Amino acid sequence: MIYLSQHEIDQIILEDMPLHDETSRALGLSQQRGIIEIRAREAGIVCGLQIAERMAASLNLSFETGLQDGDPIQPGLVVLIAKGSAQYLHIFWKQALNVIEYLSGVAGYTHAMLRQARQHQPTIQVATTRKALPSARKLLQYAVLCGGGIIHRTGLSETLLVFEQHRAFFPELSLQDFVQRLRQHSPEKRVMLEAETAQQAIEAAQAGADQLQLDKFSADQLRELVPQLKHQSPGLVIAATGGVRLQTAAAYAQTGVDILITSSPYHAKPADFGAKITSIG
Repeated sequence: MIYLSQHEIDQIILEDMPLHDETSRALGLSQQRGIIEIRAREAGIVCGLQIAERMAASLNLSFETGLQDGDPIQPGLVVLIAKGSAQYLHIFWKQALNVIEYLSGVAGYTHAMLRQARQHQPTIQVATTRKALPSARKLLQYAVLCGGGIIHRTGLSETLLVFEQHRAFFPELSLQDFVQRLRQHSPEKRVMLEAETAQQAIEAAQAGADQLQLDKFSADQLRELVPQLKHQSPGLVIAATGGVRLQTAAAYAQTGVDILITSSPYHAKPADFGAKITSIG
């Protein structure tokens, strides 16, 4: 699972508290103690508890939960309890709630999308892209993993993927030339090619790519094209991308593709949780 450094945990806290909590200072809360409960208001998949626990530790708060990130939840369930200084509870409150609500929304969407797709193809994967809000990608990708998805590309350094935008600089090269050049210079990496037309897809399969990314094809187009590509190159991994979201996951899964590549989980509505803080003297 994705690891967050102590610096990254601290940055979540410091984003909301660049100096101190002025309200808590003015009220003199440093000598008070309290307890916070965060409770689910709707069913879904919980995510962000591991991060909240790290935040609590940084603020010297005790932390209790009977859940793990990725667990299903129902309305009314208490997902965490933290105790300690009232001043630090108020620092923890909103940022922990934000993390849990946003990441649980992404995890829940991913889980629902995967469930829809696997009703039609049990082995299909839902993979998310690097098209995420800068500085938030790591958290969003963590939530995708908690929802049962996988990461298509964590970044540019990980994989080889040739887009039309790359090919524009080498008009003289065929797709087979691209595959050969990539295998020569990066022999340990899988070669992925993106195709935007049926003819490009057929040429890419013939070129010997390991994976083919079919961009902005309709489900109807893929139902006709994917069997041809599988027959032509049985070991080829085929992914659908562009227009893949919760509402279309089932239709794309029925085409025979191996992977649904999407950024739609990153835009999921935050899950709904409530927080209650109580004095304990």
